[in-house]
Amino acid sequence: MRPLTTLVSLAAAVWFGLLSISQAASCARPVLLVHGMSWDMDCDDQTWGVCSTSGGDSKTSWNGMIGYLQSRGFRYGGTLRAHQGRIDSPQCLDAGEAAAAPATADLFVLKFSRSANVDGLALKSLELAEAIKQVCRMTGADKVRLVAHSAGGLVARAYLQNALPGVCYAHDVDRLITIATPHLGAGLAEHFGDFLGTRATALSPDGPFLRELNTTLALPTDVDFASIVVRGIAADQRGDADRYREMIDDAFLSRLPVEYRLGGDQVVHVCSQNLRLAPCAARYELATGRPVQYVLARVADPSPRDMSPRETRVHVVAPQDATVERLVFGLLRDDAALWQAAGSDRLESWIEWQARLHAGGALEQYTIQEHPMSEVRNVELQQFAIVGVEGDARHYTFSGKTWSSNRVIPCRRRWMEAAGTMSLAFDRFGRVVVAHANVH
Repeated sequence: MRPLTTLVSLAAAVWFGLLSISQAASCARPVLLVHGMSWDMDCDDQTWGVCSTSGGDSKTSWNGMIGYLQSRGFRYGGTLRAHQGRIDSPQCLDAGEAAAAPATADLFVLKFSRSANVDGLALKSLELAEAIKQVCRMTGADKVRLVAHSAGGLVARAYLQNALPGVCYAHDVDRLITIATPHLGAGLAEHFGDFLGTRATALSPDGPFLRELNTTLALPTDVDFASIVVRGIAADQRGDADRYREMIDDAFLSRLPVEYRLGGDQVVHVCSQNLRLAPCAARYELATGRPVQYVLARVADPSPRDMSPRETRVHVVAPQDATVERLVFGLLRDDAALWQAAGSDRLESWIEWQARLHAGGALEQYTIQEHPMSEVRNVELQQFAIVGVEGDARHYTFSGKTWSSNRVIPCRRRWMEAAGTMSLAFDRFGRVVVAHANVH
């Protein structure tokens, strides 16, 4: 039996097996990591990792995304710290814990200024444009690759889609990978508008800015786009997409597995995290023939027994999750199969991993439907097999057990056994595009 959390951790082996490559970096352009909304103005943002010193030789080491990408061959060149819309290197480059000189580095972090952190998206977008310009100047590259968490993905899109007057896209980005970004808005952040001002209200699903970004303005055709959709394990499985219906490609959404339709990361709904559901994405695919890629990451609740409103949420820890780190690394690579319309033989291990995740999701959803007051804490697949292939569709049988606790009376816990069948269709980019599951 394999718990769902164990299945998630298998992503590393699956991803490297999918690419059939070494674990060393193969990225032609430098990478810039972009954080999202800062809740605490007095603390330095730690989205991408923390540097620590150990041993008598004062060696420094990074954890989180920076540490992971360094372990895969990336060379960290430092943090660009913006100041009121400007980034003037070298004085704005914090290279204290860098592993390489800027000219030879290929990994940088942007940290927005305090002024930008209390603003909506405009000043952040200006600072991002300046940071990209500086990274290109320091490294000699013509373009960068962006990895953005949460609202940082909207900041990047505002720049790329020329959404803000005076901040013109300079065609200096070739790939944007977002993690738990509220592409269609974040209802929870909207509720904090009275306390957080425009940095929260700018994320309103009903706001004119997001409406224009998703329905009117075009995604640039010289950029590849990918959304890492984060869904909690034992956290926030419920919730529909009514807040986003006006901007969603409903026909496309209705065919996706349940993990892409229900639930979220305790802050952002899964539908809002998936850029492919926006009308601008459908137009982009029609114009380019390339995918707006989306991949699922299941991330465990970091504080499953903590009922405090200040508890750490899945949304916050997602960039440090092992699956998310490996997905980011894979999507950054020049030879990543999911950008290249790879044949089914090369995608086989990737498809099997996804199918197992979706089988676990079907068991989880069945448990919730049978016991609406329960929260699923674990899923174990006991049997999983492919029973047939018809064109792009693959048919599976599976069985397993779920472990759940009552949401009102946590001491009431139960194991539940179930079995089912599932059909999944994958496109040539490895995306699941049609799903049907029947559990009993």
